[in-house]
Amino acid sequence: MIATLRFDSPEPTGDGRTLRKAAFRARSTFPLQAACLVANGLREQLSRLLAHEFELDLVEPTLVASSARRVLFASAFTYRVRGRLCDAFIVVRATDARRLVAAAFGEPERPERDPLSEIERTTLERIIGAIAPLCAPLCGPAGVISREPPERAEIESVTYFEVRTSGALAVAIGFALTRDPPEEVGQRLSLDDLLEVELEGSVECARGAIDLSSFAQLDVQSLVPLRTALEEAGMLRFGQVVFAHGGCGALGGQSTFVVDRCLAGSA
Repeated sequence: MIATLRFDSPEPTGDGRTLRKAAFRARSTFPLQAACLVANGLREQLSRLLAHEFELDLVEPTLVASSARRVLFASAFTYRVRGRLCDAFIVVRATDARRLVAAAFGEPERPERDPLSEIERTTLERIIGAIAPLCAPLCGPAGVISREPPERAEIESVTYFEVRTSGALAVAIGFALTRDPPEEVGQRLSLDDLLEVELEGSVECARGAIDLSSFAQLDVQSLVPLRTALEEAGMLRFGQVVFAHGGCGALGGQSTFVVDRCLAGSA
C-alpha cells in the first residue's frame, strides 16, 4: 500500500496548546504522469473547440471518501466512458457546464437559475464526446459513452482527479475511475546491486561471565576470567549475525581473522 503522511485539523489539548495529529492516509496508485497527459490533451481540445487559450491546474489523483464524493458529484453532469481496464467518469458540475456552453456560443455565463436547454445539453455532450478519447490513459481504449446519474458515479468512483482552467473562462472538469490501479512492485535487488555496500564486522574471540559484585568492582588491572579455551575458534559477526568461525591472529601489524568454517548467515 502507498501511504502519505498528513496532519489533521488543529485541536486544543486542554493546556493552552493546539496540536495537529499526524496520520498515514492511503494514497492513489494512479500515476501522476497519466493525469498530466490527460490534462495536456484537455487543454488542446478545449482550445480547439472553444477558440480560447487555456492555462490549466491539475489536482493530483486521490482516493476520495464517500463524504467527498457527495460534494464532488452533487447535481453534476456525469458521463461514463467504458474502457478495457475499468470505467471512467467525466464530471462537470452545473456551474461549469453553463460556462462551457456559454463559451461555445461566444456568450457570457448562463444565469444559474436557468437549466440547460435541449440544444445546450446537446452542445455539452458534443464537448464531452470530444474529451472522452482522452480517457484512454485512464481506463484503456475508450468504448461506449453514456450519460449517468451523479448518484451512480458517486457509488462506483474510487480514484478522482480534477483539471481546472484559470483566467477569463474558469471551469473544472473531473475524471473519476471505478478502480485504483494495482500497486506495482519493482524487481528484487540482486547481489550485483549491493556490491558497493560496506559491512562492518567484529570478531568475538572469547566469552565468559562474572557476577554482579565482581562487575561493580572492575578497575584497572582487574582480571576477568573467560571460559573460552585458547584453541577454541572465534566468531566473525556482522551486526548480530554470526557469519563464520575461525582463528584470530595478526598480520602486518593488524588484527586478522582466518575463516575456518562459514555458517552461511545462520544466527
